Amino acid sequence: MGWRSCFVAAGIIGFFGGTGLAAEKPRPPHDLQLISHGLEAELETGELVVIPVVAANEGRVPWAAEDGFSLSYHWFDRASQVVIWDGWRSVFEHPVPSGETVSIMATVEAPPLPGEYLLRWDVVQEGVLWVSETDPTPVEAVAVSVGVSHAFSVLEMSPPWVMVAGSGTSVELVLRNEGTRSWRADGAFSAAYHWMGRDGEAVVWEGRRTRFPADVDPGQMVEISVVVTAPRETGLFQLHWDLVEEGVIWFSDRATAPPPQSMVLVAPDPIADPRWWALLCLFAAAAAVSVATRGGPRTWVSFFAAADVLWCAGALAVKQGSVIASTGNGATSGGWFLILGGAACLALLAGTLPGKFRGWACWLFVACGTVLLWADAVYLRFFGDLPSAGALAAVGQLGQVEASIRSLFTTTDIWLWIDLLPGLVLVLVAAGLRRQMGPRKQRAVVGILFALVLLGAIASIRLAVTQPGLLRQMFHRVVVAREVGVFNLHLIDGGRSLAAAVLGRDLEPEQFAEVVQWFHERTPARAGTGPWFGSAEGANLVMVQVESLQGFVIGLEINGREVTPFLNRWREEALWFSNVTDQSGEGRSSDSEFLTQVSLLPAAGAAAAFRHTGNEFTGLAGVLSQRGYHTVSAVPYEGSFWNRRLNHPAFGYAQSLFVEDFSADETIGWGLNDRDFLAQMVSRFGSMEQPFAAYLLTLSLHHPFEGFPEQHKLLDVGRWQGTPFGNFLHTMHFFDEALSAFVTELKSEGLADNTVIAIWGDHDAGFEWRPDIASVMGVPHDTAGWYLSQEVPVFIRVPGAEALRGEHVVPAGHADVMPTLLALLGVDPAPYALIGRNLLGTPGDGPVVGEYGCWRDARHLYLQGDGSLEGGQCLETTTLRMLPSSVCEQGFESARRIEAVSAVVLEHDLQRRIHSELTVVAEAME
Repeated sequence: MGWRSCFVAAGIIGFFGGTGLAAEKPRPPHDLQLISHGLEAELETGELVVIPVVAANEGRVPWAAEDGFSLSYHWFDRASQVVIWDGWRSVFEHPVPSGETVSIMATVEAPPLPGEYLLRWDVVQEGVLWVSETDPTPVEAVAVSVGVSHAFSVLEMSPPWVMVAGSGTSVELVLRNEGTRSWRADGAFSAAYHWMGRDGEAVVWEGRRTRFPADVDPGQMVEISVVVTAPRETGLFQLHWDLVEEGVIWFSDRATAPPPQSMVLVAPDPIADPRWWALLCLFAAAAAVSVATRGGPRTWVSFFAAADVLWCAGALAVKQGSVIASTGNGATSGGWFLILGGAACLALLAGTLPGKFRGWACWLFVACGTVLLWADAVYLRFFGDLPSAGALAAVGQLGQVEASIRSLFTTTDIWLWIDLLPGLVLVLVAAGLRRQMGPRKQRAVVGILFALVLLGAIASIRLAVTQPGLLRQMFHRVVVAREVGVFNLHLIDGGRSLAAAVLGRDLEPEQFAEVVQWFHERTPARAGTGPWFGSAEGANLVMVQVESLQGFVIGLEINGREVTPFLNRWREEALWFSNVTDQSGEGRSSDSEFLTQVSLLPAAGAAAAFRHTGNEFTGLAGVLSQRGYHTVSAVPYEGSFWNRRLNHPAFGYAQSLFVEDFSADETIGWGLNDRDFLAQMVSRFGSMEQPFAAYLLTLSLHHPFEGFPEQHKLLDVGRWQGTPFGNFLHTMHFFDEALSAFVTELKSEGLADNTVIAIWGDHDAGFEWRPDIASVMGVPHDTAGWYLSQEVPVFIRVPGAEALRGEHVVPAGHADVMPTLLALLGVDPAPYALIGRNLLGTPGDGPVVGEYGCWRDARHLYLQGDGSLEGGQCLETTTLRMLPSSVCEQGFESARRIEAVSAVVLEHDLQRRIHSELTVVAEAME
């Protein structure tokens, strides 16, 4: 080819090239181009930010969420070494084709430690690849400086060198805020500590919190007196100082250096630890025998002649202190004077008896006191508080709950009893020595005891002056015991109960008229009004009361798995009342039965299941029986437990099924497991006359949640594995599966389309109130959070009523169950003496009264103090911000009136009388 041909060919090529018609360079499969982002150059450790990012897909493969594509990032240090590879994923809302640009709000979490970092954006296809691995033009990393959000330094401290086991002391600290966050004084931030063993393992992680006196801004210093409680164990421990933002983080989690620490020797407590008292008694008994057999100085003889009386006073005082100290906080100094004074009174009483009876009276006092204190200790572990006088009516139940009670025994209990044998030796030796001495030699002992009694009397007067409302407080009885002693608390409580029984008066006609008038004025709150009245008229009713079901488990996920998947679905398929106060008291499950079946509040200081068995109630089952319902209650346990064999017929149930009425299948906890119990009840429903009303009580597991079968542990509860809280989560998951099967079987039997199903929790699970548990429950670790954590869920599924679904946030309580169900079934609750309200009518915004006389409405939460308005806390429900007491005055008076009316109705058995009066009033108004 000549030069002219070459020239023409070159021209043709140049022409097509200049006009852009040559083939484009092929795109790579994956290519990310970052156009812009909103990430700031400075972040805080662990900070979570959501920022806008604009990126372009320059590769051939589209980014689609259904194919596993999402935007992410990597953290590197300044030497380009990987610090965190897997960043948060931000999912693309729509597919991003090749050559397209996308705007997305991306989530970024800063590294947990401070430093200088590089962040590189990337796109990931889960389980396949990261775009940066094949990207020919990798995205340039962004420099980010990460500062410390939670950091402190200890400038000065006065740590203890030696502490007594279980004792408390104040340590003065001077701290400086080295972070970027202010430490708020509202309790969100606190100074705390951890006790670690010499091997570095945590002995007590959740140290006592101490709030800051005022907000501490970054760079500021603060002086604070931290209250430190020593471990119950003895030995050499490391005391690690730390700060905490409740529910968020311990400061040490983001520290670059070990926390400040001190070595502390924790010694045994010779006063509150009964082991040392028992050893002292053994020594005294041995010495007494030695003196009695070999003789000795007259001083020793004088002492041992009164040893039984001194032992009586000391043993009764020391054992009380031991029970109180088991709560983690021992008796106060004034409380010890009252404890010693009360014990000295009993010893003096024994000392006034003739010599041959004196020693035996001392031994009997100590033996009876030991039995009472041991029962107190077990009750305290079971319920988290000391029992009232009324709770003694349930003593017969202990044999029924042997498995749960047995799990509460500890080896330290033996030390409460071990001094009784050497005490017997002291009694015998002292009786012999007293015969050798005149009464004058024993006056010194009488003087010592009288001095202790006088100190106790002075402490009582001081207590009455400085804390006049203490004995009226109802929030925790153990708090009172720390100030007055266990025996004195029982004495005061018993005196009140006796006075109420002896001095109780018949109800005056004027009082009865006032009670009837109160129910009449409250008629609109419980009346069968509104569009849903009678929406399930003629339908069957199945009620399931679930053991220990609390509201926080609904929607809870543990390690990515739902605890209650079936109930979670029911949040949309049924009525879900999510703001229900646990109104039960000392009667626990039996109180829930009274609340839901007769709509009255629990009896104060006693279980109504025993105290008011003879009442003629207007029960839910009784009302439905009058309208042609076949009624049955069922619990796969002994009928004597909580007096159910008598109480359920009193509620109106024509038939009651107990353990002997069920086939023996797998036992979990106290009785037949929930799955088989519910399945056996479905088979019974198929042969029942309709309409029927069935009340089912589950009991697969109860506090303290020991012994849940391994084969039913289907959740990965992580660090909760093997703990009571972990077993509780397993129990709730097991019940949820049983309930799902139950509803499915109702459908297969053709009953679901004509059956109202109501489900509720009977009471709180009774967990120790710790910050980690509060965090799981989603509430603050304070008194308000504790009260709110006890909420129970209520679900009501109404067949055919599509609009009766979803969450209802109206404040409610157990007592509202009966009037609400009656109204749905077409029975007007207006003429009945019910404390509860029809939640689907016009319930109003009155207070819902809970345990200890606390209450809440839509806007306020009131926490009881000493029984007066000013002695409690008035809080805003949404923020838990403290409000002036006057804001809660109207609700306070209304709540007290509700409690008073319910108590009068119970005490004087008025439900049927009031029903008759209300019926007459209603007829007169028509």
